[in-house]
Amino acid sequence: MILALTTLFGLPAHPLLVHGAVALVPLAVAACVATGWRASWRKATALPVGLLVLAAAVFAFLAKQSGEPLQGLVRRAASDAGTRAAFGEHPEQGDRAMLFAILFGIVALGFLAMDRVGERLGLPPWAHRAAYGFVLFCGAIAVLTMAVAGHSGAVLVWRDVGSFAAGK
Repeated sequence: MILALTTLFGLPAHPLLVHGAVALVPLAVAACVATGWRASWRKATALPVGLLVLAAAVFAFLAKQSGEPLQGLVRRAASDAGTRAAFGEHPEQGDRAMLFAILFGIVALGFLAMDRVGERLGLPPWAHRAAYGFVLFCGAIAVLTMAVAGHSGAVLVWRDVGSFAAGK
C-alpha cells in the first residue's frame, strides 16, 4: 500500500473518495467523447478536460488506497461482533477499476497532447481518429469496471457487511 488514507474530516475516507471516482470517471469519459471528435473543440477544451481526466484518475487511485484500511476496520468490527466479514470480489474489482481509470487517464492525456505535438511529429491524418477510438475503448472499459466495483461495494454496504451487526 502506497498511501493509507483512513479518514477525511472524521469520516471514513473510502466512501467519500469512491463517490469522487464514481462521478468523475464517467464525467471525464463523457467530456472526451463530446470534445474529442472535433479538433477545434479539443484545442479549446484541452486544459479543462485534461484536468478532469487527471482528477478522475487521482480519485480512483485514492479510493483504492483507502479501501484496504477500511477492509481491516470492517474485519475487526465483524470479529468483535462474533462473525466474519466477507468482501467477495469487491477488492479485486476495485483494483481493476483503478487500473482502467488510470489507463484511461494516461491514454486520454496522451490524446489531448497529440494536438500540441502531432504536427511537429508529422503524424498521419488518421492518427487522431485511431487515438480517439482507443480513448473511447479505454473509457468504456473504465466506466464499466467502475460500475461493477461500485455495485459490488454498494451490495456489501447495504446487504452483506452491515448484516453482521444484526446477527448478534
